[in-house]
Parts: sequence; structure tokens; C-alpha cells
Amino acid sequence: MELSEVLARRRMVRRYTAEPVDPAAVARILDRARRAPSAGFSQGQTFVVVTEERRRHALAHACDEEEHVARGLPRWLSSAPVHVLPCVEPDRYRARYAEPDKAGSVTPDDWEVPFWWVDGGQSLMLLLLAAVDEGLAAGFLAVRAAAVRPVVGLPDDVAPLGLVTLGHPAPDRRSGSLARGRRDWSDQVRWEHW
Repeated sequence: MELSEVLARRRMVRRYTAEPVDPAAVARILDRARRAPSAGFSQGQTFVVVTEERRRHALAHACDEEEHVARGLPRWLSSAPVHVLPCVEPDRYRARYAEPDKAGSVTPDDWEVPFWWVDGGQSLMLLLLAAVDEGLAAGFLAVRAAAVRPVVGLPDDVAPLGLVTLGHPAPDRRSGSLARGRRDWSDQVRWEHW
């Protein structure tokens, strides 16, 4: 599939069929996601993959799926056959930038925008695009770190970016947000200055 087609097909999906996802496809998706750039080649992006039904339901509970259902929305998280928590490890960046070849560089504690968030976002986007390239669908949900940590044994020094659901798409209603339309090119892209 060409990149332009992957980009055109990418959207957040919140409804999946019961069809299982090939573990080899999940491995390929994660291999692509982990190849995102990282500052100083720190490689501080990590992924927790959950396929076990009991743990997926525990994650859905930790992410307040019941509250969504109570508002009339369909079950989304617990129906997805694969959950991925993309995470970042800030201490990997601190350790890398303490190495001799990084002496004199601006340290992570001085970064106005910590690179681990930038790098984590790049990995997240690659994960979403790789899912489309594999013929799968993906959705994203913000999480409360304190709620998901005990479910997957996430250490305190690892920060989850959110929860990505993967699976085969089922008929889904389009998000009401799409009615807003995409911003006009000239409003979003500036040349040479603001």
C-alpha cells in the first residue's frame, strides 16, 4: 500500500469484529512503531501489548468503559482484540545525554519540550499508520497512568501516552467531530513567517 493511501485511510476506529488479529501482524506493527526517531538514539519508547481477554477487560474498566456505555456509546475497549500502551521512559534520555558523546548538549531537564514526548508521538503515529498498512483499524484513548499501571505492572518511571486498540474494523458511526471539516490549508500552513 502506498503511503498516500495509508494516510487517506487512517482514522480512529472504535468498533471491531470478533475476528482475531494475527500475532505476526501485531509484531510487524510494533517493529515499525519502534523505528521512530529518538533524540540521541535514546530509544526511550516502549510498548505494552495486551491480548489476554481478562487483562483487556481490566484495562477497559481502568479506562472507565462503563461510563462510556452509560452515556449510550457502544463497548469499544473490551471488544478490541489487541490493546497497546505506547509508553516513554524519560530516564533513558537522561542516561543517554549523560554519556560522553553528548557532553555539552542541552540536557533533557533543560528541554522546553521534552523529546520523549515528541519521540513517543512519532512512535504512536507510526503504530497507527502501520495498523492501516496491515489492513487493520486502530483507535486511541487517553489514559490515567495511575489507573492502568497496576493492570499491566507499569513501573513508576514509565509514562503511558494512552491506549491504542487494534482489530478488524466493524461498521462504525463516524465521529461527530468530522462535521467540523479540516482547517483550510492557508490557515494551517505558513510560509516564511506567521
